[in-house]
Amino acid sequence: MKEFFSQSGFGKQLEVSSTKTNKIVQGQSVYRADDNMGNNIKKGNLFYLDNLHKDHIEVFNKRGDFIHVLNLDGSINDSKTEAVNKQKRKLK
Repeated sequence: MKEFFSQSGFGKQLEVSSTKTNKIVQGQSVYRADDNMGNNIKKGNLFYLDNLHKDHIEVFNKRGDFIHVLNLDGSINDSKTEAVNKQKRKLK
């Protein structure tokens, strides 16, 4: 996540507008959004960088319910969102 945060644009925006939580998923730290970030991450949402591919961010609401998958530019990845929805993934 540190490498992603160091990139300009969306990565930098996430870094300055989020707080690291004590949760770990797939070996990655989970972050909480401190502010709304564009249309796809709202204040209180939880997110982490996918550890396997490191090419997308999985976003959950504050209750741990899956919302969507974002590409590293902040756009929604519809195909990966659909795949995760089928798995009924939940953040614990």
